[in-house]
Amino acid sequence: MATTKDTERLLEQWGIWARQGASVRGLSIRGYQAAAMITDDDALLIDRLVARLGQRYEECAEVIVRYYTTGATFRIVGKRMGFGEEKTRQLWKAGVAWVDGALEVRRVA
Repeated sequence: MATTKDTERLLEQWGIWARQGASVRGLSIRGYQAAAMITDDDALLIDRLVARLGQRYEECAEVIVRYYTTGATFRIVGKRMGFGEEKTRQLWKAGVAWVDGALEVRRVA
């Protein structure tokens, strides 16, 4: 059975993948980057799910995108968005849970 930790790992790898410029968002960052340990198919699935999350819960999606694609801390992400660290962490948790739920539906099917 998959866990939320598995979803967090997928999001971490998606963030690396997105930083390499593969994402639809085109988030390419210069300099050293670890290689993404995720297939393009899985990364595109996560990309689509984060986009869908943004349609329903824009702030959650924004926290997910900023946290995983920049490597910034919750404090920094929150400051840039005008939130405190705790609210940012809560939005992150909600976003991860939403993505995990969307993946669970696919795992069961």
